[in-house]
Amino acid sequence: MEISNEDKEFLELYSDSIYEKPSVTVDAVILRLVDKDTNNYRKLPEKKLQVFLTNRKYPPFKDKYAVVGTFIDLNNELAQTMKLCVKNKVGLDNFYYEQLYTFGEKQRDPRTRVLSVSYMLLTNQSVLENGEWFDIDLKYGDMKVENLKNGYRTSRQVKLILTGKDVVLDNELIVKTEKRGIESASEVLVENSALAFDHVKIIYYALNRLRNKLEYTDIIFNLLNEKFTLTELKNSYEVILGEKLLDANFRRKTANLVLPLNEYTQDKGHRPSQLFMHNPNWNKENIV
Repeated sequence: MEISNEDKEFLELYSDSIYEKPSVTVDAVILRLVDKDTNNYRKLPEKKLQVFLTNRKYPPFKDKYAVVGTFIDLNNELAQTMKLCVKNKVGLDNFYYEQLYTFGEKQRDPRTRVLSVSYMLLTNQSVLENGEWFDIDLKYGDMKVENLKNGYRTSRQVKLILTGKDVVLDNELIVKTEKRGIESASEVLVENSALAFDHVKIIYYALNRLRNKLEYTDIIFNLLNEKFTLTELKNSYEVILGEKLLDANFRRKTANLVLPLNEYTQDKGHRPSQLFMHNPNWNKENIV
């Protein structure tokens, strides 16, 4: 980027010492879909959405679980710092990512004012280091609605339960929305958290982002193997959305997203099913 002579003169006199500066981190919510074995060999494995967490070794929040993160490197771009972080800390180098949200509440870190630039990462790389995969369960309470003079206000409790190998982490959030006229504002409040900092909120934002993008993108294929059955694909949608889908609607929704292969599954105890792959030239305008 070129700057003018006027800018150069200004920069010679400029000092940033007059401004307070926060610390900044990058935090990565790493998600995957995994098959859960069933006791019935004739029943197909169930899909489960999981998040990868690490156990903090030092204060603050020593021994608490957290998403993967680090303070930024001023010599690298934010995304590059995040990529180096997940590779060096947990051995992850195969993933889709997008920037999620910036969290900056004053009390989110007891050390000092810390802004978190968060990312959502999707992978099917199963073996990571220095942490553990946790099953994700979201349970929504009833929606409370309060009518206002020119709008409304809603409130809903959300339980986000994370189940690991030997531990269950119970978390509670309150999701509030207020709409007045054409203006609308939402906020997520942490009522109870078993995680470090406000990382339960960051995870919740990532889950919402993933769920919303299922409606108009092909993002789900970043969580699947190269070849899959339509049943696997449908189960993956249902697990993330938290609802059952009608077969006809599902087939219409995904018709342009997949390509049929002349290959079939060979699982014992199950009828052979045709395999499909992602269609990289899908036309999103045809997704209803």
